[in-house]
Amino acid sequence: MPENDHAHPRRTIPQDGDFTANPPAPFVELGLATCFSFLRGASDAVDIATTAWAQGYDQLGCADVNSFAGVVRHYTHTKEVNIRPITGTRIALITGETFLAYPRDRAAYGQLCALISKGRTRDRDGAWQAKGVCDLTLNDVAEHTANSILIAIPPRAISRFAKRLPALIKRLPQLNHIAASLHYTGRDTARINRLDALADAHKLKLLATNDVLYHAPERRALQDVMTCIREKKTIHTAGRLLQPNAERHLKSPTEMVRLFSRWPHA
Repeated sequence: MPENDHAHPRRTIPQDGDFTANPPAPFVELGLATCFSFLRGASDAVDIATTAWAQGYDQLGCADVNSFAGVVRHYTHTKEVNIRPITGTRIALITGETFLAYPRDRAAYGQLCALISKGRTRDRDGAWQAKGVCDLTLNDVAEHTANSILIAIPPRAISRFAKRLPALIKRLPQLNHIAASLHYTGRDTARINRLDALADAHKLKLLATNDVLYHAPERRALQDVMTCIREKKTIHTAGRLLQPNAERHLKSPTEMVRLFSRWPHA
């Protein structure tokens, strides 16, 4: 058990498949990627679902990068462990902006599917892009997300994001939240305070996420290898392309509440 999950002892995974439903949790993770996020997510839905149940989750989001490919397994396996699945996607634009998108209804889900298909087939002949490529612009997002909840994911350096935010809000009235994650660099408090102030100034809400890439810390090594393959580097030359630590694992609701105790509204 990870040391920082001491506040919520893990439940033992039942061998008979009797996963009793958890009570409502004080936090829901929405920034989770599965192995269907091409060369990014390092855990399958089975491991994610059983870990989430053991940690006390009653609901869990799934947001793979420019894809809904992982939601079928996510839906199946979270249901098996009595967790309510929440279906979303992570939209990454060619200009660098990134959003979590969660549809409010079936029509909105269809619009997001059309958006992703547009990005993956965009060339002069209408052929599919190379695997992992999705050519999407801000206008594309504006035209396909009218009834979805959008959550902006700021980059590590947020100065450009702060300057760009008014234009994003004007173009995307459905943008409701700014995501905040701990980076464990020693500057987290100042960074999240700035994001919180930005959200407040623009009448948005701050939303906590651990930006999850795998279900347990020991998967960090696999995620590093996947990053090297994606970036065409070796472990010895990848440098800052790799995650700086093994903290991008699924953390319990209790632990996330503790980590964001300075920002309980998140």
